[in-house]
Amino acid sequence: MRCQRCGEREAEIFLTQQQGDGFYTEDLCPACARRDQGLILGALIQAQTPGAPALSPAQEEAIRDALDRAAPPGPGSS
Repeated sequence: MRCQRCGEREAEIFLTQQQGDGFYTEDLCPACARRDQGLILGALIQAQTPGAPALSPAQEEAIRDALDRAAPPGPGSS
């Protein structure tokens, strides 16, 4: 099964999120999963570290993009 994000590599990470009464699944290769989830986790850790520098606008944009990619499709999306 191919990665649903890049379509280039085999999916090895299988994420499932509950959305309302249903479930949303996403099959990712390790590279895509690491890129998005690592970026999100890194931002959360930095936000909780006293004295850590603020995120740059480019970092904030990258995190927003990763969160958008990781979010399940909204109602009415196909």
